[in-house]
Amino acid sequence: MSLLGRFLGQAVRRAAQDPRIRAKATELAGEAYRRAKPAIENAGRHVVETARETAAEVRPGDNPLEYAKRFHERLLPPDRDDDKRR
Repeated sequence: MSLLGRFLGQAVRRAAQDPRIRAKATELAGEAYRRAKPAIENAGRHVVETARETAAEVRPGDNPLEYAKRFHERLLPPDRDDDKRR
């Protein structure tokens, strides 16, 4: 391991042991979760709704590959431009 790697590793270990830093990290994680929670719950509802709608069209037990294809197309439409997000 390089000198810089050892230095950074030691700094991270010391920071993890500092109660003030741990308290701040806990606070920041809680705030991040509080902000993200509505979007996470909405995404979960969207997935369940999409699965139900797709199952109404294609029975998953009868044709799992077709179900998976349609579910994927409904959940992530092909007109979505993933390159813009990167």
